[in-house]
Amino acid sequence: MKILKKTLKIFAYILVSLLAVYSTIIVVQKVLWRDKTPNIFGYKHFIVLSGSMSPTIDAGDIIIVKDTDNIELNDIVSFRLNNSVVTHRIVDSLEDDGVVKYITKGDANSGKDSLILDKSDIEGVYCFRIPKLGNVILFLKKPIVIFGFLVLIGGILFIYCFKPNDKKKELKEKKNKEKK
Repeated sequence: MKILKKTLKIFAYILVSLLAVYSTIIVVQKVLWRDKTPNIFGYKHFIVLSGSMSPTIDAGDIIIVKDTDNIELNDIVSFRLNNSVVTHRIVDSLEDDGVVKYITKGDANSGKDSLILDKSDIEGVYCFRIPKLGNVILFLKKPIVIFGFLVLIGGILFIYCFKPNDKKKELKEKKNKEKK
């Protein structure tokens, strides 16, 4: 049982450390390059907010896309549309003055998208998804949840800082007994 606890503790430390490094890299990239989507080794992540790609990708999933110049028919791609990112499937392509352009469509949508994409519009090609984890992240980003989390941490720190130190108490009692 002790070995299992120790193993779980080491695993938790490694996981928290990796998440801290990942978060730091993302934050630094967002600060330095505001107009670009943060990435790690060419991979980007997005939370899917709609069901336009169901059943392949559902709302609430996190998707991972890869920067690539190799874009083909039927690839699922993420692209910027105003201030949001859309993930749809390439259903057609056309050539305009020697430049290939792409037409996309959501799997659950009845018609093609009206926007015609250049390669430069595409954030990346879909690699895989993590089902429903996006819902958890969206929940954790709510102000009331963040406030509650901060209150919880503050309470734990308060209790920890003002908790009577048992060792000090024992030493004091031992000294008192020795004096008598």
